[in-house]
Amino acid sequence: MQKVILDVDTGTDDAVAIMLAALSKDLDLLGVCSVNGNRGIEFTTENTLRVVEYLGLADKIPVYKGCSLPLVSTLTPGRRDGIPATGSMDKNNIHGDYVELPPATIKPQEEHAVFWLIDTLMKSEGDIILIPVGPLTNIAMALRIEPRIADKIQSIMIMGGGYREVNITPSAEFNFWVDPEAAKIVIDSGCDITIVPLDATHKAVLSLDDADELEKDGGAAGKATASFIRHRQAGYKIWQPMEDINTVPIHDALAVCAVIDPDVLQDLTSTYVDIDIAGGASDGMSICDIDKRYKDKEENVKVALSADKDLFSKMVKEIMCGQA
Repeated sequence: MQKVILDVDTGTDDAVAIMLAALSKDLDLLGVCSVNGNRGIEFTTENTLRVVEYLGLADKIPVYKGCSLPLVSTLTPGRRDGIPATGSMDKNNIHGDYVELPPATIKPQEEHAVFWLIDTLMKSEGDIILIPVGPLTNIAMALRIEPRIADKIQSIMIMGGGYREVNITPSAEFNFWVDPEAAKIVIDSGCDITIVPLDATHKAVLSLDDADELEKDGGAAGKATASFIRHRQAGYKIWQPMEDINTVPIHDALAVCAVIDPDVLQDLTSTYVDIDIAGGASDGMSICDIDKRYKDKEENVKVALSADKDLFSKMVKEIMCGQA
């Protein structure tokens, strides 16, 4: 089993990602770290605890509360005024403040997520894959405190960024936009990094028909996933309609599936990626040199520009329904 650590700002797609990682027979989920993102750290932590407890895995999968704000992006007036220490960034009804699961009765671990990451990685055999699917604040902070962890990370599978596809601004994807300095620190770390951007996640969509099938055959996890698909589809139908109005991306779940089976990612290319941290109109933009125009820049990541929708759907159903 591949050892993994999830880093999440849990809303609906993070919840599906946690369930996939927790229930997959191919992954050993060592722990889940929460981070501020599309809502405040209190919400993302509570939502993460709800998912773990709902699965009946509270005694097996520890949850660690992470950073409550981005590294520096909220310090400049007007740059990130909408990012709260508590509360919600989501004005489009994609997530809701709380995932629709019973309130958690369990608590996060006492150790802060960043220090747990450092301690766990430094004690490891270099056999842990990190799967951050929210802003990269926790990972970047860990790298700043203890740079030696870069040599102890097997690889990092990041859900974030966009080459052609964006969402929060005309130039940026949400996770990288929230904490662009953190994204740059991680991408410049020298680790083996694969980025799963919106270009890929918008290809790996799930449908309302998939939701019906999951609800029928998937037990508790399938029923929750079906509910999240329907909730997200209703929001995306208003905010960012897909080509097929009855489908919706489950961004973070694709990153987990890519660790289980890399073939779910398509058009994977090694390239140089940089993050705009200048604070202007393109702040948080992921600059992907797909055409190799920077002759003096070395490739530092792999970027997936597409995904296998059928394989993604099959994997989600098999993992969820295997727990029926």
